[in-house]
Amino acid sequence: MNGLQPSDHKRKTILLIIISSIIRLLLSGIVELNNDEVYYWTYAKELQWNYFDHPPLVGVCIRFFTAGLHWNHEFFIRLASVIGAAISTWLIYLSGKSLSSERTGWIAACLFTASFYSSVIAGLLILPDSPQMVFWMLSVYLIIRIAGSKRSFSININLILLGISIGLCILSKVHGIFCWLGFGGFILFHKRSLLKNPFLYISALITAAMLVPSFLWTISNKMSTVDYHGSRILIRHFQFDSFIRELLGSFAYNNPLNVILLVASLVALKWKLKQYSLILWLGLPLILTVIFLSLFNDTLPHWSGPAYSTLILLTAARLSGINSRKVKKWTTAGISLTAGVLLTAICIINYWPGTLGNKSIPDFGKHDITLDMSGWRNFGKDFSNLYKEDKKSAKDSPRFIFSNYWFPAAHLDFYVARPIGLFVKGIGDINAIHHFAWLNEKLPELKPGEDAYYIGISNFYEPVPEAITKRFSEVSAPVSIPQIRNGKVARYFYVYRLKGYKEMVE
Repeated sequence: MNGLQPSDHKRKTILLIIISSIIRLLLSGIVELNNDEVYYWTYAKELQWNYFDHPPLVGVCIRFFTAGLHWNHEFFIRLASVIGAAISTWLIYLSGKSLSSERTGWIAACLFTASFYSSVIAGLLILPDSPQMVFWMLSVYLIIRIAGSKRSFSININLILLGISIGLCILSKVHGIFCWLGFGGFILFHKRSLLKNPFLYISALITAAMLVPSFLWTISNKMSTVDYHGSRILIRHFQFDSFIRELLGSFAYNNPLNVILLVASLVALKWKLKQYSLILWLGLPLILTVIFLSLFNDTLPHWSGPAYSTLILLTAARLSGINSRKVKKWTTAGISLTAGVLLTAICIINYWPGTLGNKSIPDFGKHDITLDMSGWRNFGKDFSNLYKEDKKSAKDSPRFIFSNYWFPAAHLDFYVARPIGLFVKGIGDINAIHHFAWLNEKLPELKPGEDAYYIGISNFYEPVPEAITKRFSEVSAPVSIPQIRNGKVARYFYVYRLKGYKEMVE
């Protein structure tokens, strides 16, 4: 690798992006949407300035790449993630090149592709992390350019672009605020001369202005988003188990080999870390914050994913001075590990005989997370057949499917109700139904005496909730429809017929 011309590193990076993108495109339509992905699809049904759970950009992306929800297929729903991963890989290559050399950029692109978080969670699945990663990596690149430039015009232009980029990053996921916090810390401790530049403050104002509509939405909706996320980061009692889960999860999500190489690089560069202080400022604050929160609350490992992806640049800078054969071996092993895990997961999701979870009625399949992405397409067809039979004997065809939680409500909406023109109505507390509280407002009114359905799934089994039964005169015994995976039962779908809707004073 040392003997390569700089242009060869660029060509190899482009080839890496093309190959990985083709693989992601092929995989994007094979596996069904998981609980989160299909829920974010509901964002695209009604675009808002903000949502109960997250800012709006993931919904905008889905809406755009599905041509206004005309192309409702997993391939198009996830297309923004695949394109975003390609852009992010190129941006980390450019960042490595600006930070050190084209070889550093090439190694960074390889390690980025090897990361399960950046390559699959944010690069294949459609989550708020998907657009967030594009604008996070763009912000990192712009900050590197700003810190390394001596031309005031270039600095000023990049500062303006940075304000826009961080604004879009925060509108993807609130974690984007750590781009400003990290850059601010670097300025205060290492580059105070930027404090005299008015464009720095203009940049911050641009970001703030971009967040105003989202903030006004939150205020007008009783601060529901703030209350929800605030409850997730409260400083509660000490929880050592969540701390361990966070560490192990981060280790797995960011590829164990990547994390080991990062730690080794930090140790090896201990006398030169000042040279890479910018990267540390952009990566460590979010990681340390999430680790601290995990001591007192349940956290999710992907929260700190962008920060670990940023620190890849430090690892790449260290590896660029090491023997090419060793580096090739490590990067190949890292990419192979992620590819192997992904392939294994897809095979289990689609072809595992039966279930990995509980095998007794009524909660058949409980604890089997692979069922989040399996069986919904076929159940949609099975329910469609049942619905057609019901229509033959019903005076008025049911129009509604009831659900009392955001999952499986979103799956029912996408795979079951949408293809046959039914509506999904969420019933329950806003903390249970989330965005369906807003979607309910767009639905037609139920008529007195109207029939409907409630659909339960055995892996999240519970009887028909009282909040639903009290609204109807009669609830039939359920029709059990099995999900068969590779010849064995994986779980059951319980279809209840709700008869005679009764108007109630809320």
